[in-house]
Amino acid sequence: MKNDRLFNESIILIGPSGAGKSTVAEELTKITHLPRLCLDRIANNDRRSGFRSFFRSADEYNAFLIKKQLERAEQLGLPGVVDFGAGHSVYDDRELFCEVKTRLSKFKNIVLLLPTEDLEKTLQILASRSTGDYSPNRKFITSPCNRELATIIVYENGRSPSEIATEIIRTIDSRNKDEEKER
Repeated sequence: MKNDRLFNESIILIGPSGAGKSTVAEELTKITHLPRLCLDRIANNDRRSGFRSFFRSADEYNAFLIKKQLERAEQLGLPGVVDFGAGHSVYDDRELFCEVKTRLSKFKNIVLLLPTEDLEKTLQILASRSTGDYSPNRKFITSPCNRELATIIVYENGRSPSEIATEIIRTIDSRNKDEEKER
C-alpha cells in the first residue's frame, strides 16, 4: 500500500532540452508540496566526480541512474516530482529502453513536455532557449521513446510554467476522478 501512493501521486517530467521540465517541476513542487528530484543534478555531479566514466554508453548510465533513483524512491514509498534530463528518457539501445520502460510502467503520471505540437516550430523554440548544443533535440523529439513512456502530453503553447503546472494537476485530478467513476 505504501508504494501505491508513490506510483499514483508522483509526477515524472520528460522531454527535450529546454522544454521547461525543471521550471515546471519547481512550480509543481510549490503547488503539491511534494519533494523534488532533479536527475540532471545527479548526472552533473556524477560527471564531475568521474563516476559517469565507468559506463560504456550514455544509455547504460541513464538506465542505471533511473534504476537507482527508483529503487530509493520505492524504499521510501513517498511520492515526489522528478524531472528527467532530456537524455534520460531517450535510448538508442532498445533493450535498455525496455528495462527503463518496465521500471516506469508502475507510475501513472509521466508527463511529456513539448513547446508545441509542430515539430519544426518546437525545434525553433528550443533552439532560441538553448545556451549550448541543441542539436540532440531533434532526436529527443522524434524518438518514439518519450511518447512510449508518457501517460500525459502537455504542450506549452506560450503559457507560463505556473499555468502548465496547473494543467498537469487538473489532468491528473480529472483522470483520477474518471477512474473512480469506473470502479
